[in-house]
Amino acid sequence: MTKFLQIALVGLSFSGFAQKAANFTVSGTLKKVTGNYAYIHHKWDNKDITDSVKVKNGAFSYTGKTNEPNMYWITRGRNINEQPNLVFFIDGGKTTINASVDSLPYGNVQGGATQKDYQAYNAMMMGFGMRQQDMVNRYNEARNKGDATTMNAVQMEYQNMEKEVKASLDNFIKAHSKSAVSGYAIYYNYQNNPNVQPEELERVVGLLDKSILDTKYGKLAQEKLKQLRGTMIGYEAMNFAQADPDGKMVNLTDLKGKYVLVDFWASWCGPCRAENPNVVNAFNKYKDKGFTVLGVSFDQNREKWLQAIQADKLTWTQVSDLKGWGNEAGKLYGISSIPQNLLLDKEGKIIAKNLRGPELDSKLEEVIK
Repeated sequence: MTKFLQIALVGLSFSGFAQKAANFTVSGTLKKVTGNYAYIHHKWDNKDITDSVKVKNGAFSYTGKTNEPNMYWITRGRNINEQPNLVFFIDGGKTTINASVDSLPYGNVQGGATQKDYQAYNAMMMGFGMRQQDMVNRYNEARNKGDATTMNAVQMEYQNMEKEVKASLDNFIKAHSKSAVSGYAIYYNYQNNPNVQPEELERVVGLLDKSILDTKYGKLAQEKLKQLRGTMIGYEAMNFAQADPDGKMVNLTDLKGKYVLVDFWASWCGPCRAENPNVVNAFNKYKDKGFTVLGVSFDQNREKWLQAIQADKLTWTQVSDLKGWGNEAGKLYGISSIPQNLLLDKEGKIIAKNLRGPELDSKLEEVIK
């Protein structure tokens, strides 16, 4: 399923908003509220912020200040991730909401230019989403009938729509180049797309007006570009820092000046442990020629991690945040299976990925003179 067809449950907007605190009011009606309270949420500086909203006789009012347009959403309960929710966008001034807590996503929201931008974007993407679902239904029906001709036709239709979605996003961003909705659209639609190239994302980010590059969502779009570059061959690797077994923080950039194999592994991973002897051999062969290894463990159990290091004779630097599959470096690099590795040159640029056995030795022999 193409990532360009993601329909935002939460989002943002921005239209020529001055970078200073502005008062806002959100008021209206919320039907079927139990306990006299609903909850309003937003995120700022990577922090989750939740406030209770008193609802009396179905009516509510909430006031605050915002430094720039930002996303808010209402839920029945206190959990910030609760579904269903009702998303709306604040750019100062007054926002009016009429909704029922048992059908929040269908509530009516009237706000400023920010909200209008989002509504236009969401309507466009929902239109594509409906077409996509129709294609899925027709494809499945044809498959059940063994109708290969229709299946191929629907696949071609789907591929053509992917191109249409990209073109429509481009046109939206051009028409709303000063809107943070465009920054959001870039970040959201490209964040998990494994096929996007840095050059393509750089082109799209270049459509944004300079006035929003320092806003929350302008920065997110640029950060996505930076992350994409930093995980691909030919670009400088994204830096990260984790603790070694003694608790000392190690930065990837600390190892600049050497060829570095960033090795993602875990004590519980059978294929990782089977590959370790090859890494040990490569390390011993080239360690005196400007080569080292940085092991990044996906372990959660510290003792098992340390036992595996000793048992496999992994004498190079090892780090872990002991979060298992939630390892922050792993998330940064999009690691969804292990073992995996990256080979960096002396300047920290990625020059190869996922070298195994003889391939690792061959590549090191090629680059280390």
